[in-house]
Amino acid sequence: MHRSLALLFAPLLLSAAGCSVLGVRVDDQTSSWRREAAAVVRANGTSPAAKLLARAQQKELSESERAAALVEAAQLSSAARPGTSQHALNIAATRGLLGIMSERSFAPLALPNGATLDVSPETRLTLDPRTADLVVPADGISIKGLRVRVEQDGAGLPCVAHFPAKSPVLRGQAGVPPLAGFCEPVTAVVQNDARGPRLVFYRTVNGDMASIGGRRTQLAADFSAPLAFMISKGSNRNIDLRSLVRSDLNIGQMGLYQFSRYDSQKIPVVFVHGLMSRPETWIPAVNELMANKDVRERYQFWFFLYPTGLPVWASAAELRSELDRYRKTFDPSRSNGKFDRMVLAGHSMGGLISSLQIRSGGKALWRQFMETPPDQLNLSPQGKERIARIVKFQPRPEVARVVFFATPHRGSELAVNPFSEFFSRLIRLPSAFVDRDFYLLRSNLREEFRDLFVAPANSLVFLRANSPLLKAILALPMREGVPYHSVIGDRGRGDTPNSSDGVVPYWSSHLKGARSEKVVPSGHGAHENPEGISEFARILKAHR
Repeated sequence: MHRSLALLFAPLLLSAAGCSVLGVRVDDQTSSWRREAAAVVRANGTSPAAKLLARAQQKELSESERAAALVEAAQLSSAARPGTSQHALNIAATRGLLGIMSERSFAPLALPNGATLDVSPETRLTLDPRTADLVVPADGISIKGLRVRVEQDGAGLPCVAHFPAKSPVLRGQAGVPPLAGFCEPVTAVVQNDARGPRLVFYRTVNGDMASIGGRRTQLAADFSAPLAFMISKGSNRNIDLRSLVRSDLNIGQMGLYQFSRYDSQKIPVVFVHGLMSRPETWIPAVNELMANKDVRERYQFWFFLYPTGLPVWASAAELRSELDRYRKTFDPSRSNGKFDRMVLAGHSMGGLISSLQIRSGGKALWRQFMETPPDQLNLSPQGKERIARIVKFQPRPEVARVVFFATPHRGSELAVNPFSEFFSRLIRLPSAFVDRDFYLLRSNLREEFRDLFVAPANSLVFLRANSPLLKAILALPMREGVPYHSVIGDRGRGDTPNSSDGVVPYWSSHLKGARSEKVVPSGHGAHENPEGISEFARILKAHR
């Protein structure tokens, strides 16, 4: 059934954000280490470090003897510049030590000279690898589907640390993706000081400089590998027809999720996807934002997942509830200024959900729909509670800026064509949205709204061009002092203000009062367009 519906609704599917997924493969580098080390030895001739690396390959050596040779080889080549043969030798030695320590679950290893090889402790700048279930070299992760792979040259071996959702170290996190868990970029460096030799794992997302051999040095890093590895363990798709048609089955997955462990020193950015989509649609943006040092060190990324067949009012109410939950978990005293500088980024229908986070509802909203106050309606207690969550709201105090990508503030003509009409009547909502209370509410609506609330009154009905429902949102007062921005596609035609991104026309996505408006040469996927992402990075860098 879903396949036939996709064909029927092909115009919207084709104009939505791309259907591609990431192709990810993780190589087993343990077996290839000896071949790599041998090649590095040949390139370095008879240097002392090369001799030690050659010795470490001898099969008759004990584990501690091999580790001792690798530690000394790494130390002798620690000052090598990236791109040189000596640097390649350092990386080979570090990779060999990572393999040895991984097999020991990173337990301390006594060396023949009486020293003990250990690993870094857990701090904001370093990772204790014993807290992860897996640490693998980033260059062993092949990625297909990203426009660019975000890497930087420097010292050390870039790695990916993975934490499954049920990891003890993730207890207390508000939104761990249940399938993917978390992945983190770290860079392994062999260091030797008064405490002895250590394999240190620097958390490059928090800082990419380290003191190595008494000199401040930039670390090598790979910021795309952890993102791809994490996505490969989850749903790994950005089009979700099922979440539109069967909202009743997908309601349990609804929620706000983190990309990484909460960091009280970083500002949250919340991404809200659009119709028939999933959080994965933001992966190109997140990947390229990570290339900017200022952005990755100042921001943390969260994603709101919701069944896109739900009415926008209901999804917006759930996001408000999730923000309350995150506040209670991470900042119950309301003392963290970073939490209160939150940025929302909404694509398409996600922009409407984001818009409702900075507007006031209550009586002003209710009176647009009906004259009878809600407390005078014969609703069930559950119905009254649902109405209160959806209608009685204030601007979110933590939201300090909103960026709208291809947002249909005034609707889209695609939502009123015969295909959409047919499609909208197939959408199944949770029973709570179509019970007796629903019909009672509809009978009390003003006449001009009544036809829009024919069950199941889903998101497609909501998105009709010039819909009174959307006009009702635009009529709601915004929180003063919250800047908002628009990024709009014109398909590269340069015909604004008569332009369209193929789904949303300019007259619908343009919003008066925007702090900035950027028209980019894209279709409806303005949030995936390089110029759109660059504009978003500019906005984030200016946000304080």
